[in-house]
Amino acid sequence: MSSSSLHKYVDHLEAQKELVRVAVEADPVLEIAAITDLVCKQPGGGKALLFEHPSGLSFPVATNLFGSIKRVCLALGIDSLDQLTERMSALLGHIPHSNFETLGRQIAALLEFNRFTPRSVDCDPGLAAMESSDLSCFPFLQNWPQDGSADGFGRYITLPMVYTAGPDGHTPNCGMYRCQLRGPDQLAIRWNEGSGAAVHLEGYRRAGKPMPVAIALGGPPAATFSAMFPLPGNLDEMTFAGFLGGVPMEMAACRTVPLHVPASAEFVIEGYVEPGETVTEGPFGNHTGCYSPAGEAALMRVTCVRHRVDTIIPATVVGPPPMEDCWMGKAWERILCAFLQRLVPEVADICLPLEWMFHQSGWVSLVNPQPGMVRDTAERLWQLPWFSSSRLLVFVDATDEVFDLHRAAWRAINLVDYSCDIFRDTTGRRMVIDATGCRCAKDFLKTDDRINRLVEGRWKEYGIN
Repeated sequence: MSSSSLHKYVDHLEAQKELVRVAVEADPVLEIAAITDLVCKQPGGGKALLFEHPSGLSFPVATNLFGSIKRVCLALGIDSLDQLTERMSALLGHIPHSNFETLGRQIAALLEFNRFTPRSVDCDPGLAAMESSDLSCFPFLQNWPQDGSADGFGRYITLPMVYTAGPDGHTPNCGMYRCQLRGPDQLAIRWNEGSGAAVHLEGYRRAGKPMPVAIALGGPPAATFSAMFPLPGNLDEMTFAGFLGGVPMEMAACRTVPLHVPASAEFVIEGYVEPGETVTEGPFGNHTGCYSPAGEAALMRVTCVRHRVDTIIPATVVGPPPMEDCWMGKAWERILCAFLQRLVPEVADICLPLEWMFHQSGWVSLVNPQPGMVRDTAERLWQLPWFSSSRLLVFVDATDEVFDLHRAAWRAINLVDYSCDIFRDTTGRRMVIDATGCRCAKDFLKTDDRINRLVEGRWKEYGIN
């Protein structure tokens, strides 16, 4: 079972010697991000960091909380990421027939999923409203020098759970969208067209009403992961968070907007977005190693800010991999694997390398690949939103270990006929490499089983460590 709050998770990390407390002052403008970036680049993702004294501000900041496979597992209460594939596959096993268009609805209808529907509870008295809603009093970070330079607002909330719902109060959505501070009581929220929040905003535009928005920080780690995952259809993220964490989420009503947020949240911002009212947000440093360009973003006017007396502000730094979001993405990879195995049965496994995953790119292993199968499978994957913008897919035989990237790369250079095994889609933007070797007439090297047993039995005798 996963942790029920950020405080409990931080305590757990400390007990596991997975957290370093930074007792000296560190500036939330660039300095904390620079420290975090260096730690993220350490072998295995380094340690989680708790900056106890952000310069001139009262509350600590936690970064790199989920920046390793071990910490992702600790956050979700599992021993191995493969357990996510197993649990998701078991859930999907209750669906007799599935396709992507109906997958979300089919999952939502399962009793095995619905038992994790969130429970409404009274608001935790520890989460008290501020007399003033001045967001500048809190140590939200500026990660890179040119962040927000279009309008001169460089500080961002980088691990927000943004809650919205349709005008009828149905189809609740929780997404992770970057939020830019624009003064004491305004935020710019950048969501993509077609996202849950964007769909809700269009409904409010037609209704001629402002859209309520709530932003929560902290709470159960499973909620943060669920907000990040691109789940199918309108699958409720908080029910999925309960499924991830093994226990239903406890949700409490907001004070000034008709929405619910995790009862154990550290920090809650409430307010409204007026349809059509936008500001310029960005640029923003991202995983490409460059700045994503400035663009239009929704303007949120804050009506209430609540936080705990001992609140911890969780934050992440996005930049060239390896970074914390890469390890969080590996959890999604294991869940995505279960979805693909069900929707595209030829797929045995996938691997999204840290350097590729945010380009929807990776290695795909196929069961018994035959000539023509790679092209057909690639076409099917491109039809899914998870791979619609994929830059590169490399297909290998399932008899190879897809997670051994050195071996996969070696086979890709040796088993590819470059005259016919590399192809693009009609736009030229998506490329596939068929490294399955299914057309090769080569006699592959294999060791002798008798000699293997002999060597294994005499290993100590050889005196090789």
